[in-house]
Amino acid sequence: MKIPLWVEASRMKVVIFGGGSVGTRRAKFFSSAGEKVRVLAREISPELRGMGVEVKIVDLNSYDPAGDILWADIVVIAVDNPQLAERLFKLAESMGKLVNDATDAARTHVVVPYERAIEGIRVAVTSEGAAGTPARLSLEVIEDCIKRSWIPTFYEVYRQLKKEAKEAIADVRARLSFYQALSGDEAFMTLVKNGKTAEALARGREILSKFVNTSHKS
Repeated sequence: MKIPLWVEASRMKVVIFGGGSVGTRRAKFFSSAGEKVRVLAREISPELRGMGVEVKIVDLNSYDPAGDILWADIVVIAVDNPQLAERLFKLAESMGKLVNDATDAARTHVVVPYERAIEGIRVAVTSEGAAGTPARLSLEVIEDCIKRSWIPTFYEVYRQLKKEAKEAIADVRARLSFYQALSGDEAFMTLVKNGKTAEALARGREILSKFVNTSHKS
């Protein structure tokens, strides 16, 4: 079973086998997130060549990739030869590496989702290889729903109140109680859902002041 996680990309290294369109997309995705990327292929795309990632021009049918796999945290397989893909997968798996296998979604360990930031909220979706285009297009539906909802107002107000709470309340448990009180306050949520940003902030600060006073007394 695969679970969704957000991982700090700048701490990771990725080796990509294959320099075609899929390998290029993966290199762009990972390098834009700050990961160290190494691409191994006999030929690479012009876009990949200008991307500034490390490139090794090798024939993967005869090259021993063990050292490159050992170097990496994530191994991406994006070759069009099924036998080569199988060999690379088995080697990477035997070395305990997480594999993103673009040639076989059923055995991939790391899924690369379609994702975007919507009103401050990052949303990622995947069909886990079953139907990529519907998954990708679903982001447009999700974005439209979020933008037409009260979530952008809630995000803006909540973010500001959370910042103020961190400055005013040292105790973590007290802050968590404040966050729960916000979303549970009918007056506050009504103002949010009606798009009344200033009024919602004022109501949130009323609630915050009670927690601040309580924490100072304790």
